[in-house]
Amino acid sequence: MKKNILLFGLIGILISTLAMNSCAPDYETEFEVKTLVVPDKSLTPVSFPIEGGEAQAVVETNVELGNWSASSNADWLSIEKQEGMVTLLAGNNDTYAPRVARVSIEYGYQAYYINVTQQGNTPLLLIEGQQNGVLKEVSAAEATFTVLAKSNMLIDHILIPDTANFIKAISVTDIEGSADEKTITFEVEQNMSRNERYSTITLQSSDNYNYTASFVVKQAGIVFTEIPLREDMLSSNAQEVNEGPIANLLDNDPGSFFHSAWSFSIDEAHNIEVALDEPISGCIFWYQNRNNGNGKPQDVSIMVSADGENWSEMAHINSGLPTGASSTYESAYLSSDAPFKYFRFVVNATNSGTAPTFFNMAEFRMYKIQE
Repeated sequence: MKKNILLFGLIGILISTLAMNSCAPDYETEFEVKTLVVPDKSLTPVSFPIEGGEAQAVVETNVELGNWSASSNADWLSIEKQEGMVTLLAGNNDTYAPRVARVSIEYGYQAYYINVTQQGNTPLLLIEGQQNGVLKEVSAAEATFTVLAKSNMLIDHILIPDTANFIKAISVTDIEGSADEKTITFEVEQNMSRNERYSTITLQSSDNYNYTASFVVKQAGIVFTEIPLREDMLSSNAQEVNEGPIANLLDNDPGSFFHSAWSFSIDEAHNIEVALDEPISGCIFWYQNRNNGNGKPQDVSIMVSADGENWSEMAHINSGLPTGASSTYESAYLSSDAPFKYFRFVVNATNSGTAPTFFNMAEFRMYKIQE
């Protein structure tokens, strides 16, 4: 019995040993690891001159040539892939700006990048011989003006701020016999203000947006001359009988005043009327308020007439009129479609009430464009 038990034990050990030997892996099998490396020296940024050229990047790899890639993200830079090397090729840069590209060398999750630049032609853009600092002065009435521009690039952008809507570029003309000089013509609206106005104008080319030239336009303000008013030229449809004769508007004394009717009433808005000696086509008016707090015009109609019978509204002003004691107001230049000889300042409302109501005023003047 003991012999059988020993025999079965030996058989079991033999079977286990054979099974273990049959399932053991073959550790002598060899695997080739595929790698691709671009040495640091070949990753140095490449800079080509204007005329172009070629450069090489070393590629250390055991990957078949067809299984790794090399590419450029710019049309101007071409790539040639070879065993152990990538060649970068650039042609002549005909533009007036530097250009950039990036080369990618990749296999699987391995990727290397090389930054590439190429110089551009030197841009030239001058206005009246300078890149910046030119001041172009024009008169208030000037309709057009020109500047001389010199550039080896196409001038296809003339930048004028939206706030300078009084200026408009109308033409760019080549100068005969010159390869790079042009005359640029601008149209400018007449300045109807006493104040000078300015604008910076910038020239730009799509050949190189970053290279610009600018100049400043200074337009003079218009010159006005005072219309000499006399007492016999003034009248009102509502002169107060107890105070404030209309002649006080012309005495250069801010302490005196004109006052429209408060002791009686009429059915229409109170006004001041001026009968001019000669017809005009436009004017500025100025007035100074009386040195108190009420009766200050807040809504006025400016009416004009050629014959004193047929009237038209030249302006309606209902904002910006002052209410302070002794405060002053000067209008913008107001123009009429036809010359007029009669001017009427009609008060539709004051800070005290609406028409018909009284108003008062210390001084009044009118101005026309100096001839």
